Amino acid sequence: MSTGTAPRTSERTEPVDRRRLPAVVLSWPGTRALIAVLVLFAVSPLFSVGTLSRTAIVSMLPFAALIAVVAIGQTLVIQQGGLDLSVSGAVTLGAVFAAKVGTDGHIGIAATVVLAILVTSLFGILSGVVVAVFGLPPLVVTIAANALMIGAVQAISGGFSSQAPPEITTFALSRLGGLPVLAIIALVIALISQFALKVTRVGRRFELVGENRRAAEYIGVRPRLYTVTAYWLSALLAGATGVMLAGLLRIPTLSSGDAYLLPSIAAVVLGGTALTGGRGSIIGTALGSLFLAQLSQLVQTFTQSTAVQNIVQALIIGVGIVAQLQLGGSAARLKGLARLRRSATTPTTETPRRGA
Repeated sequence: MSTGTAPRTSERTEPVDRRRLPAVVLSWPGTRALIAVLVLFAVSPLFSVGTLSRTAIVSMLPFAALIAVVAIGQTLVIQQGGLDLSVSGAVTLGAVFAAKVGTDGHIGIAATVVLAILVTSLFGILSGVVVAVFGLPPLVVTIAANALMIGAVQAISGGFSSQAPPEITTFALSRLGGLPVLAIIALVIALISQFALKVTRVGRRFELVGENRRAAEYIGVRPRLYTVTAYWLSALLAGATGVMLAGLLRIPTLSSGDAYLLPSIAAVVLGGTALTGGRGSIIGTALGSLFLAQLSQLVQTFTQSTAVQNIVQALIIGVGIVAQLQLGGSAARLKGLARLRRSATTPTTETPRRGA
């Protein structure tokens, strides 16, 4: 007998763990890196007022740009679950090659720059092939690649530093609209890389390979190709960093790239990219580079000791790893896996009751 009330066929359910907008924004790696930069710039006048002057900021930006460019390449490798310890040799090779070959009148400046970057990138392809095809540990492979590049530096330079061509120096020190050209180049590279990773199909597949290699293979993606590409781009960007560094230093030393290995890793950590691979934030890496450059400038007002600066950067890496684990890194993934396991085991315990 009908009661005249129609049964409810569907009810609108709300998500159980819907987060508020501020929490969502704070969960973005780039947001956390931006907050760190703003806090550092806010407290800088408390230690040294001169670090926020126009002259100090303009002189700091080119070095932040160099860290950003090499750290973007490091980000791509870390997203694939690796770590590129050869960036110091790549930066040195790019700088020495540009300085030595650029003085030869038979080769133009443009050709010298292109050759310096391409020759350096070949070592990245070699590292990527060995890691992807033969499955050797990235740390061992990139250390060996770094040794090969140092050998190439010795062969090209003959053991002596050379002065960079004046054209490269003029370009590296030039400004556009009051901003250093190197800073503008780094910003363009960061924006293009971020767009390619987050918007294009190739970028999404690149992140998928780092996040879940088996899932990428299941949908027809070739993980080896993306791994080789990551190491190739890392060496290419490190070589470009070396060319720009040669212009800034005028006479690059045979160990000029050693100062960029630790900052390249620190910038990635501060930018929020998980060291376990997967998704990353190029913008966060660029902001992390700006943080490190400003921090280095602030530390230099108290001491010129490189050892102290390295200790500070090492501490930042440690703090950054802890923060990254607590604010959305591996801990969040482990919690998600635990939830999936609990939900997967729940139906199996209820099956006998439905059959009774």
